[in-house]
Amino acid sequence: MRYLPCLLLWVFARVWGQSEAQRENFPFRCLQISSFANSSCSRTDGLAWLGDVQTHRWSNDSDTISFVKPWSREKPGAWLSKGVSPKPGHEQLQCHVSGFHPKPVWVMWMKGELEQKRTQRGDILPNADGTWYLRATLDVEAGEEAGLACWVKHSSLGGQVMILDWGGRQSSVGVISGVVAVIVVIILSCLVFCYVRKRRSYQDIL
Repeated sequence: MRYLPCLLLWVFARVWGQSEAQRENFPFRCLQISSFANSSCSRTDGLAWLGDVQTHRWSNDSDTISFVKPWSREKPGAWLSKGVSPKPGHEQLQCHVSGFHPKPVWVMWMKGELEQKRTQRGDILPNADGTWYLRATLDVEAGEEAGLACWVKHSSLGGQVMILDWGGRQSSVGVISGVVAVIVVIILSCLVFCYVRKRRSYQDIL
């Protein structure tokens, strides 16, 4: 079992070797170092790099894989917002993607399965923790936002696609408002119940 973390690192290497990172010259490499003081005492260390940056380490002293870089175990985060369009009568839909590494990423506004070729991608900018940020915008006529979604593909997602539906973003605000309303009703009901109970107790005393 002590070699299991090294095996996991090797599996990471095989997976990343087939990923977009590998095709963009970001190979994931592992190194296992074993030393034997005698027949009953040995030490094994594992190291892993993404390109020239060390991302993971492991030692049989702890039997745990340590993440040297925070982004080595974080998937990208994404959110939607609305900007100001330079065209009268238009809306600018914005898709923000942040916290991804390595740098190659695919972000596109979609309508169903159709790519919106008018998607404008900004520059990929660095974050302070070594990850990257990207904003993709789409200008549409006001009222034509229905059915649009932002799709994000990145090697850290394991072949899956992150989809942010514009309508879902809008409806989530309604869900939150509904939850808040329910909480307020519950609180008011508890206050009324406590008041009535207290008043009845006071009347019983009299």
